[in-house]
Amino acid sequence: MKYFVFAIDDGTIFDKKVIEILNRYNIKATFNLNSGLQDFVWYKNDFEVRRLNLEENKHIYDGHEVASHSLTHPYLTNMSDEDVYREVKEDVNNLRNIFARNIESFSFPFDGFDERTINIVKSVGITHIILPEIDTSFFYPCDTFHIKVTSWNIDDALYRIQRFIDSELAEIFVFVSHSYDYEYENSYDKLERLCQVVSSHKDIKTITIREIK
Repeated sequence: MKYFVFAIDDGTIFDKKVIEILNRYNIKATFNLNSGLQDFVWYKNDFEVRRLNLEENKHIYDGHEVASHSLTHPYLTNMSDEDVYREVKEDVNNLRNIFARNIESFSFPFDGFDERTINIVKSVGITHIILPEIDTSFFYPCDTFHIKVTSWNIDDALYRIQRFIDSELAEIFVFVSHSYDYEYENSYDKLERLCQVVSSHKDIKTITIREIK
């Protein structure tokens, strides 16, 4: 059996459309959320990106994993131990209260991480950590605290998925993206194509981050 992981960062209003597509193919995903940025708005060029109000939209994530992405999405490597701990701990507590479920996974914001910050995240009680680092080997991570990303880009994911299918040695494919990219690039059709490919292969099982053993 091969495993495919869908993960979506940031918790924007476009998660709704992505979840509609995932649910259509019975695909569960991990959504990495920042509880301290609800309703926050920023702009990608002239395109408005709005964060979801999680408390008002918590039920859209039913059937999917909710994970921490830190409280306010900072560069954690630039922060003190105490501030890193607070960023993770408060986000985990908030998400636990909002969704009434355990929060077991964490995804580092931006591209900053090191063993110091990994150890602080672990101390909060997190059991699975996504690192902002590419690994296209299709092999299982060395442990669940060092889960690397196979692809961040939908075009790249569509390119690599055939190699994943064809390789007898392939074990896992971790695809991390942002829902607003599909809106900005008008590429929901590509996401749907990827879902079709993954769901049509009986030897590929989609799992959440916390299900990686």
